[in-house]
Amino acid sequence: MFTGNAMSENPSLPSSAPWFLRDTRVVAAVLALLASAILLPIWAVHYPPILDFPNHLASSFVLAHLHDPSYNFSQYYAGEWGLKPYIATDFVMMELGRIVPPLVAGKIVLSIGALGLPLAAWFFLKQVHPGETALAFWFPILAHNLFFRYGFVGYFWSMGLMFFTLGLWLGWLESPSLRRWLGACIALMATYFAHVFGFIFAMLIIGLYSLTRPRLHEWLWSVALAIPGIVFYFISSRAAERQSGIEFRTLGDKFDSLLLIFHSNSFLLDALSLAAVAAVFVFGWLRNREFRWDWRWQVVAGGLLLAYAALPVGYGEGWNVDIRALPVLLIVMFATARLGKRGWWLVPLALMVFAARTYNVTQAFRAAQPELEGLARSFSMTTQNARVFPIVEETEDEPMDHYFAHFWAYGVIDRGWFSPYLFQMPGLLPLRITRDTYTLDGFWDLSYEEPAADWKEMQEDYDYVWGYDVPGKFQPGLESIGAVIYSSGKLQLFQLRKKTDAQPLPAAH
Repeated sequence: MFTGNAMSENPSLPSSAPWFLRDTRVVAAVLALLASAILLPIWAVHYPPILDFPNHLASSFVLAHLHDPSYNFSQYYAGEWGLKPYIATDFVMMELGRIVPPLVAGKIVLSIGALGLPLAAWFFLKQVHPGETALAFWFPILAHNLFFRYGFVGYFWSMGLMFFTLGLWLGWLESPSLRRWLGACIALMATYFAHVFGFIFAMLIIGLYSLTRPRLHEWLWSVALAIPGIVFYFISSRAAERQSGIEFRTLGDKFDSLLLIFHSNSFLLDALSLAAVAAVFVFGWLRNREFRWDWRWQVVAGGLLLAYAALPVGYGEGWNVDIRALPVLLIVMFATARLGKRGWWLVPLALMVFAARTYNVTQAFRAAQPELEGLARSFSMTTQNARVFPIVEETEDEPMDHYFAHFWAYGVIDRGWFSPYLFQMPGLLPLRITRDTYTLDGFWDLSYEEPAADWKEMQEDYDYVWGYDVPGKFQPGLESIGAVIYSSGKLQLFQLRKKTDAQPLPAAH
């Protein structure tokens, strides 16, 4: 019972926290403000300009409407579910899309990932260093990380699930019980179903930390956590056996790519963010009697750094494999030191960095809307259930700015389009394309090395070509089989002539 001006104390915060943060109402307000800021870029715009997101969203839409008579999806696609990774986000978007509009379902999935990562990292840090919660204020800066911007939705989810798993596992180490072990095992299985790399990094961290605690029974029980995921993989996936080709970065590129931890639309902001994190450890250590290194987590951080150095940039159809270790490494770095009260002095710096980065991404999302709205108007120019062939080229090197590359996938949702480029990866994703139609290999690189296309085959297999920045060498061929019926910026929508066409195609709008 409270009397007078007594505050509602928050027992989860240490006595070293500032007095105003020991008030439950203030903490709730701060958390609500941080959560709102994290969600702002996602919900402040209609179309989040995120590279792979439209393709994942369209794939889940097709799976949800595979046998819907309003669409022709069953003629071209099939679902192949199983105990395989990468299915969690597709499944959640598919089920949410049955009760809310598909784009809203996709934004909810993005929101869960954006909120889940800093919350799970805080839960992990709380198990590592009880009472050292000040450093958790640095985790929101990772909510809009590189993999959020790339639209790697499954891996984005898996990072949060990974640190939630690690927090549960550390709780089991502290107080072993079957219930705690089962909780960690279930969380690790959820990580596997989100993305196999989240599962691998979780087990790598568990293995590295276990080396610092030579206790055989802990090792055996910890290894047992991975058995369900490994069994699932060999039963339903085994995707690595079907991959070929491997490519590594040079040592110089590896060093330069470290800045990708904070990759945004501003190199200066990224550099300042990295400098601010470095300042945490320098300022936290200088003349601080409470500062302590945690050598066990230093071993883990060193192992993750070696993993980053050893991993390839590309393996088979996977790309940017090595940099997936970077946000994981950053969170683990915050577990390597205890700053005591000094950590709370640095919270304002963390909030300023987070505010600057959130403003940067929100402005970038808003700036992209006029172009995306122009692209979206092309959907209404086609017939329902049309067969649409995307040709998208881009000469810029920054994938984060290629948010238009899969934007055509919204046409699958809006108009029931068939396209041959929805994501399908045997052993990993549930969608299958069952109709063998004409494709160009250059689509996935946004660069077409083919000297020419088979225009006759393209004309037979498709009704429209959705061309963004169409290569000049393709323009005469496209004009020979169709005509532009809509254009917006770099976009040209071609309607293809059929042998039965008696009238000329309409003029461009």
